[in-house]
Amino acid sequence: MHFGLFSLMAQRDRSLRPQQLYQEMVEQVKMAEQIGFDIAWFAEHHFSNYCLCPSPLAMAIALAPQTTRIRLGTAVIVAPLYHPLRMLEEIGMLDVISNGRAVVGVGTGYQQYEFHRFGISLQTARDTFLETLDVLEQYMAGGPVEYDGEAIKIPETHFVVHPIQKRPEIYVAGLARDPVTQARVADHGYVPIFTTGWSTLAQMQETRDLVTAANPHAKGDKRRAPYAMQRYVFVTDDRKEALKAAEAARYIRRVAMSMRNNVARLDGAFLHEMPAPDEPPLEDIADRLIVGDAETCAEKLANELIALQPMHVSCFMGLPSMPQPRTLRSMELFGSKVMPMVDRAVGGLAHVGRAA
Repeated sequence: MHFGLFSLMAQRDRSLRPQQLYQEMVEQVKMAEQIGFDIAWFAEHHFSNYCLCPSPLAMAIALAPQTTRIRLGTAVIVAPLYHPLRMLEEIGMLDVISNGRAVVGVGTGYQQYEFHRFGISLQTARDTFLETLDVLEQYMAGGPVEYDGEAIKIPETHFVVHPIQKRPEIYVAGLARDPVTQARVADHGYVPIFTTGWSTLAQMQETRDLVTAANPHAKGDKRRAPYAMQRYVFVTDDRKEALKAAEAARYIRRVAMSMRNNVARLDGAFLHEMPAPDEPPLEDIADRLIVGDAETCAEKLANELIALQPMHVSCFMGLPSMPQPRTLRSMELFGSKVMPMVDRAVGGLAHVGRAA
């Protein structure tokens, strides 16, 4: 089991210049590498302050020369918005420039607002996504790509640039209740990854059980069914600061749900914050997240790792409106205190999420 850093790059404060936001993200990625995280993930969204990263591949390529060890991942490439050939070339370029550190995260996307502006139907996104996975497999196999699908048609195409890795790891976002997609994930050895928001452990366990049941190779054993999750994380001894971190996570969830449910209101590119459906009180949100002092965070996280057996946890640590020095301090505490405590509590992180 290993950890990653998820960077959304939300611009909650209009006065925060994009240049400052990007620089803070770079500092956070460097800190993640320093404390021993395995992957730095970069999001993709368009045309709103929810996320100022329209191209996770470009961002990962930009971070390649600024890092040395941490792997660089896309979380996620919204596949239906891409011409697949352009996507494949840039994946190959990322892996070459980073000297074999690319991790490929892909998904269908969910924001009607984004799809409409690209002139692409959200209703056909899942089918296009599955065809994109077919094309991705051809590229990863090292041969030319040729495809004649409903949405994607590609004449025989050869590539000069191929990944250095024999096969970069591939993560697929969401679609836990889609048996066709989950069967594809299982058959090709992809890692399904899910956002958890402010879900309870019981709710996360429900998703975990769906993934395990959909994997015919697991035979009901969750350790044999790869699974990854994203968690909000903020380490602090100050309860007021913990609540502020929870409020920032609530903001992200609120605007994301408004976009998912197609009820968002925007002022230009800035989203109005509105309560999400079935939103719990802020105190409850804080208690559900990996937020609090080091001991509390370690206990929560260890319980989740034991119950869910993930092979990867993507940590959302750069919460909007939290001062950069406090975010970096939280990351330091996670690396120096939380990770060692969790390692001891679970009997070694290396044993979590892997079959005995």
